[in-house]
Amino acid sequence: MKGLGVLSTFIKKEFRQIMRSREMLLVLFLLPAIQLLVMGFAVTNEVKHIDISFFDLDRSIQSRRLMEAFSSTDRFHLVEVGEQDRPELQLFRWKSKVVIVIPAGFERKLAQGRIPALQLLLDGIDGNTASIANAYVQSCVKGFTEGYLRGKDPRRVGYMLQGQKASEIIIQMSFNPDLQSNLNIIPGIIAVLVTVTSMLLSAISLVKEKELGTLEQLLVTPVKKYQLLIGKILPYLLITLLQLQVAVLLAGLIFGIRVAGSYWVLTLFSIVYLFTSLGFGIFISTRVESQQQAMFFSWFMMVIMILLSGFFVPVQNMPQGVRWVSFANPLTHYMTVLREIVVKGSGLMQLKEELLVLLGGGMLVFGFGILSFRKRV
Repeated sequence: MKGLGVLSTFIKKEFRQIMRSREMLLVLFLLPAIQLLVMGFAVTNEVKHIDISFFDLDRSIQSRRLMEAFSSTDRFHLVEVGEQDRPELQLFRWKSKVVIVIPAGFERKLAQGRIPALQLLLDGIDGNTASIANAYVQSCVKGFTEGYLRGKDPRRVGYMLQGQKASEIIIQMSFNPDLQSNLNIIPGIIAVLVTVTSMLLSAISLVKEKELGTLEQLLVTPVKKYQLLIGKILPYLLITLLQLQVAVLLAGLIFGIRVAGSYWVLTLFSIVYLFTSLGFGIFISTRVESQQQAMFFSWFMMVIMILLSGFFVPVQNMPQGVRWVSFANPLTHYMTVLREIVVKGSGLMQLKEELLVLLGGGMLVFGFGILSFRKRV
């Protein structure tokens, strides 16, 4: 009985400590609830809002109706093209994931009861999305062709349903003709590794000094606060960049994935992105009191960033509100940059918008983390 009394005393003490710690209550209840909501909305197997462009060389009534058949569903998002645009550039500049070229004479062949050939160009970096998009296009073109011919010659439709082709589509898979999933997954894994290493280590490093009581001792020395931060953060920046180079090397040696673009451009984007992840680590370290809390909050932020980055699920599949949050997620842009440089060989000119977003976000987050560090310590 005495042992049970001692045990109950310890249990009560532990519960009182948990209830007195607001940080622990957040970790136990609020953060899992937020993760559940984010996963519920963001994670889906459906493919929606695929950016699609049409190059209409026929400019007829039926070619316009074919385009309307694609724009009337939430599976596709119609992207306008200019007079000087070309189908291949539409994919390379990642303005569209799918491009359909409607040849001249499309309406005339339909009127003659013939099946006109369409050219379909797909961005094959994400093999799963490309395969599903191809199936969607085939289904939509087949439905349009059968609907047109049903009004002209119902018997022709019957022959089609018995095995004849309802559409003829010439498919060209760009950047990843074999639809290898590694070309999409490996760059995403590298982006996640860079994020985890930089954010987690920078957060734990400063909190460790706080736990040991050496942070206050460092602050009363002649060392400036910015010098202290640079001295604590710079090693992790260099370690993360080294980790990036090792990961790229292993991707080439083991998986045969070569960087199609410039290593210098890849390194530049990585340095810019690290200002954001390190800034998050600094901010977390100023709000917690122990390494365990730093790990919990870092992990929470990293899970949210990874889920909304397009690593597991394409961003265009998410609801509109979640897509706005995903746009504010720096990992979304960094993952896009890695895939574009590694697979497509894109340069600074093609990625200048992503560079501006990452640079602005990095300066904002890193600056806010430094200001928070000054106020808290």
